[in-house]
Amino acid sequence: MAPVARKLANTQMYNKKAVKCYEQGRVLQREGKLPDAERAYKKAIKINRDFVEAHNDLGNVLLDRGRFKEAFNSFRKALNLRPGHPMLLTNLGNALQVQGEIEQAVDWFSKAIARDPNFAGAHNNLGNALRDLGRFKEADASYRQAIAFNPNYADSHYNLGSVLFQLDELDEAVSYFQNAIELDPGHAEAYNGLGNALAYLGETDRAIASYRKAIKINPRHNKAHKGLGNLLSDLGEIDGAIASYRRVIEIDPGNADVYRTLSSNKKYTKYDDDIEAMESLYESKNISEVPKMHLAFGLGKAYEDLGEYEKSMQFILQATRLKRASLDYSISESENLFDNIKTTFTSSFFSAREGMGNQDRTPIFILGMPRSGTSLVEQILASHADVFGAGELNDLPVLIRKIAPADSSRQFPANITDLDSEALENLGKQYIARVRRHSPEANFICDKLPPNFLRIGLIRAILPNAKIIHCTRDPMDNCLSLFKNYFSSAIDYSYELTELGQYYNLYLDLMQHWRDAMPEFIYDLSYESLIDEQESQIRQLLDFCHLPWDDACLDFHKTRRKVRTASNAQVRRPIYKDSVKLWKRYEKQLEPLRVAIYG
Repeated sequence: MAPVARKLANTQMYNKKAVKCYEQGRVLQREGKLPDAERAYKKAIKINRDFVEAHNDLGNVLLDRGRFKEAFNSFRKALNLRPGHPMLLTNLGNALQVQGEIEQAVDWFSKAIARDPNFAGAHNNLGNALRDLGRFKEADASYRQAIAFNPNYADSHYNLGSVLFQLDELDEAVSYFQNAIELDPGHAEAYNGLGNALAYLGETDRAIASYRKAIKINPRHNKAHKGLGNLLSDLGEIDGAIASYRRVIEIDPGNADVYRTLSSNKKYTKYDDDIEAMESLYESKNISEVPKMHLAFGLGKAYEDLGEYEKSMQFILQATRLKRASLDYSISESENLFDNIKTTFTSSFFSAREGMGNQDRTPIFILGMPRSGTSLVEQILASHADVFGAGELNDLPVLIRKIAPADSSRQFPANITDLDSEALENLGKQYIARVRRHSPEANFICDKLPPNFLRIGLIRAILPNAKIIHCTRDPMDNCLSLFKNYFSSAIDYSYELTELGQYYNLYLDLMQHWRDAMPEFIYDLSYESLIDEQESQIRQLLDFCHLPWDDACLDFHKTRRKVRTASNAQVRRPIYKDSVKLWKRYEKQLEPLRVAIYG
């Protein structure tokens, strides 16, 4: 929580002996001797029960010691002595927020602001609460208010950078992280946030330097170690990534999420200490469901590497059961979305908009179901001298969110029909400006976000000269690869076999709709054909993109670039056939999936 600096009263009004105990408590608190500080404050209160500062500072000590309810009671006693004081109102909000009572915390912060509209600390902490509720736009406004009232408030600059990162406003996020660092050169969190933003922007060397600066300031900064590991993994520097993950585990031996990530980056050749550690944590009595889920995914991967497929699937089924139970998802929501897309983007829709949109030829969209080979195809194209692989970009989803306000009844896809020629041109122009941040000079830039298959109609409307490469794969292999992997993004349909099969059929139906509505706009590329006929398939792919032959595309695994997907290790290897027909190893357990897809 942000410190607050509003004075309560003059301590000279209290008993001298009580004041002496209080001042001792402040010294001990600054030295980090919290139990001693707690005793000193309590002694001051025993002498002077109306010692409001002592009640307040005791609350801060209790907050730091994790005794949140006691902290709340101390702040409440202080507030009873100084009704309506903005600092005490803010501290009560802090105590509620750390207990997970976020909505109530918002109310207390709002009361503090009502009493003192210029109170930067209250605006900042209100921003924190709104951010925790996922109300990022409102949090953005609160942080800006805090900065307006206190431009030197480093934490507010950092917090604003963090929420801008969530809103995909990455350039502005970088600016605010840098502001925080200028104001507080020892702000490890700001360096970590800067590393995250730079990594997404593809500025990998600067991102690595930022993570390492955060670690230098705080050697036990787990988020920076993990961020560094993830970036090194994306760059194919697997040994360095694993070393970073091991440092996280050394600091926090119970970090199940990092064990899962470590497991996805290494190839198991025997039962080893990592598997033993994961199993020990998995079987511990007090483990909660989220870490158990992460460990089950990690163990499923480990036992698949060892060829113990029965045991692997036991862990995968447990992991997906736990993950699915945490989600609020219904296949009917997806059915409605797919129906709305098909109803909106018809052949007549496109014929009525012929010649509209931005005519730029820069984008190459690589899309399809996740785990269908999109990362491999991008790695091949990004090895070409004329192509830059920007990875999985959120630029199209961001533009869609900007078309209409969140409370509008006309959301995507229906609101697309409201756009005139100028609006379509402008959307295309905005998209090109966003992707050009990643490479100002490249002739072509790849956007490899698989779910963009939902947005092919929008792409055609705003960027009619873009190239669309649709990656296909054996349905059972594709769905198995989805089912056995954990995704941080919203792929909520992938954790239950019947739902997964149903979603896959919705996808197949939509892709046929696109082909019917836009003949020859989409290039289908089979993963299996690419594996079997590498050179001929790559030649046809380059021809479709109007690219000359480049030998580097055959040696794609040697290209050093960031690949931020579950396939980052695979694309560093020459083409291999290990995963073709892998589903046969799990045929019995995958029967509900087969029935859902094929009937």
